[in-house]
Amino acid sequence: MDKINPDHYLVGGIETIDYIQAKLTGEQFTGYLVGNVIKYLSRFEYKAGEEDLQKARWYLNRLLVQRKRPIIYVCSPLRGDVERNIHKAIGYSRYIYSKGGIPLAPHVIFTTFLDDDDPVERAAGMEMGLELLAKCDELWAFGDKVSEGMAGEIAAAEELGLKVKRFNSRLEVVTP
Repeated sequence: MDKINPDHYLVGGIETIDYIQAKLTGEQFTGYLVGNVIKYLSRFEYKAGEEDLQKARWYLNRLLVQRKRPIIYVCSPLRGDVERNIHKAIGYSRYIYSKGGIPLAPHVIFTTFLDDDDPVERAAGMEMGLELLAKCDELWAFGDKVSEGMAGEIAAAEELGLKVKRFNSRLEVVTP
């Protein structure tokens, strides 16, 4: 977590924004999101500068996500048993689809034409994956351990203001 989405927002086992959404009608929640975008945009020059702009972007992203099926970046390990990990990523993609999202698993796609054992091609794949991440609404990270590559993707998603969800290998939500 960070300044935009601090750890104390998860006290009680549910993120504050999700609790607010559960208590409001769809129209009320949309108004809440729009109001926060307006608030942070109108004060950024006078109060917290870039931090307020990031908060406005976070609320705007949340507003965009609720208006369409979210594109969800699949963040899971690749190295090691690559074939098994690709198979798992395909399963995670199916899970995202079953939850109403549109999964994007770049590591599944890129391994069809890039060699993950070649450092230059691995770096190119990771760079392209981060470019695709910027087009996504959320990042869902899967597995019991966070690899170095996953940590970089999670950090990039948080920097973009994307919602990040963590799941263990049994697809149970993990709270930080």
